[in-house]
Amino acid sequence: MLTEIYVDIDDFCKAKMQLIAKALHHCGAYKKLHPSQLSLSEVMTILVYYHLSPYKNFKAYYTRHVSEDLKRDFPDLISYDRFVALIPRTLIPLMLYMAYRCQRSLRTGIYYIDSTPVTACHPNRAHQHQTLKGFASWGKTSVGWFFGLKVHLLINHLGQLVHVRITDGSTHDANPKLLFELTHDVVGWVFGDKGYLLNTEKQAFVEHQGQVIFAAKPRKGMAKADWPLAAKAWAKKRSLIETVIGQSKAVCNLEHTRHRSATNAFVNVYASLIAYSFYERKPVAKVDLSNRLLMAGEPNWALAA
Repeated sequence: MLTEIYVDIDDFCKAKMQLIAKALHHCGAYKKLHPSQLSLSEVMTILVYYHLSPYKNFKAYYTRHVSEDLKRDFPDLISYDRFVALIPRTLIPLMLYMAYRCQRSLRTGIYYIDSTPVTACHPNRAHQHQTLKGFASWGKTSVGWFFGLKVHLLINHLGQLVHVRITDGSTHDANPKLLFELTHDVVGWVFGDKGYLLNTEKQAFVEHQGQVIFAAKPRKGMAKADWPLAAKAWAKKRSLIETVIGQSKAVCNLEHTRHRSATNAFVNVYASLIAYSFYERKPVAKVDLSNRLLMAGEPNWALAA
């Protein structure tokens, strides 16, 4: 797994080196750092692999596992303090690499959408929280209020991440602009819970002139949706995305509340989601891809089958 992650990240960094270098050049915080013995792809690999390891403390992971067990894989290792100083360099490359991983996910025609909160701190300490000040805000989910960020996910029925967006906690799931960004390059059915109910105008905007059929679960007391029988069967698989969110938090350590800087907090989120994209035991929903309801424009359906 470590070799697979490193090779893929290294190939990406080599292919996009000019773009990454240009992005880093315009960020003044990185100019203060001297060149490192570790390459950018090695630093990114160590960060991503942490989220697939059993460690929940990064210092213990680096000093005990990386420095001892992975010394052959990373012969030019540096001290823990020096490595921590290099972490901010990886934010933009991780963002670009996350988008690259999402582009490689299969467009199967059946998608599920949901969001999950990433708390910045305990609600009682929100008034004195400084790390994510300006990024985090109050939001509400079905289980109550939280202070932090929201991670919005669009996945296919194979459990692969198709699109990811990070917003403040107050952003509504049914925000039309956000939904457009999550679904702009997909064709087929998108299933969400009752939080994604849209009025006629918003739904027409999100559906891109019929390329997307946006299907949200109706609220209690509303008329049942007039969907085809097969679509109703696909909608029952919507719990798949709940499993994906659960794995990204429980296995890949998506949520962490002890960051010392906003940059490191976002690095943690992106590295965690990238780690999930490499996770071998993704949940899968069994659906019939030969159904005629699926639109004929998806190039990867045959591959997915």
